[in-house]
Amino acid sequence: MRSECKCKLIEIATPLFATKGFAGVSVRDVTDAAAMNVSAVSYHFNGKGGLYQAVLEEQFVPIRQALDLAQSEELTSPIERLSFYAEQVFHIHAARPFLVRFMMAEVNNPTDYGSEVIEKHLSQVYQFVLATLQEGIDGGSLRSEVDITYAAIAFVGILNFYFISKPLVSKLTPLPAGINSEYVKQALQIYLYGIAHNRPEPVPAL
Repeated sequence: MRSECKCKLIEIATPLFATKGFAGVSVRDVTDAAAMNVSAVSYHFNGKGGLYQAVLEEQFVPIRQALDLAQSEELTSPIERLSFYAEQVFHIHAARPFLVRFMMAEVNNPTDYGSEVIEKHLSQVYQFVLATLQEGIDGGSLRSEVDITYAAIAFVGILNFYFISKPLVSKLTPLPAGINSEYVKQALQIYLYGIAHNRPEPVPAL
């Protein structure tokens, strides 16, 4: 019963925090929407801050799962691991439409409760990409002159930018059906072409 109450509070609080922000949501807003006593938030989460952290942790569950799978023994090459994770990003954003809002809110206006959660999980993604790129360079499948710091930032950015900018992009140009999955495929091809060992010509210096 206790677990069911916690899950319901997280479910109710997620869209409220995502649309109104941490400061814009009161404990009573959540408990009224959940038809619970106001003390339920303190009992289960030690206050609004704990509930907000629980919401963010739940949003990142599929990210943690994707990282675990991407590092499994079944995916034997760095390219396979990067490709698998890129595919999972599309499914994660589709299943967690508020994830981008939470990330952008905490990046642009970090809170005392949420910034640590966001940084922790994004750091895990970043470390996975760094290690995978380094393995590719060491094994010869990626170019040795690639700077893994910049390459990791580019990988994360190119995969997530569409979902961050989609509201604006959809106003500027019509998006065909299936654009989400197609974007991920195209973005991955562009990215890998830029770092693959057999890329035909170097990028001109700026």
